[in-house]
Amino acid sequence: MIIFVFVLGACLLGALALILFTHDDATRAVVADMVFFIMVAMYIVWTLVTDTSIVYEVALLAGLLGLLSTVSVARILSKGRR
Repeated sequence: MIIFVFVLGACLLGALALILFTHDDATRAVVADMVFFIMVAMYIVWTLVTDTSIVYEVALLAGLLGLLSTVSVARILSKGRR
């Protein structure tokens, strides 16, 4: 279990470093989504250790919100073109 936390933490630090050092808006948007889903994965790993009753609901809601944010950022970057 601890290995998953270290791997996810390393991925999170790498993604945050990429956000800081890139200058492209599209890359920042994609990496921001990656950071969001890494945080969701960290929550799910945390719930494997602790006993909570709303694990699936939070994960499902986070997945839906992540999808909506991805679509909205894509629309903003494409300036509304389809």
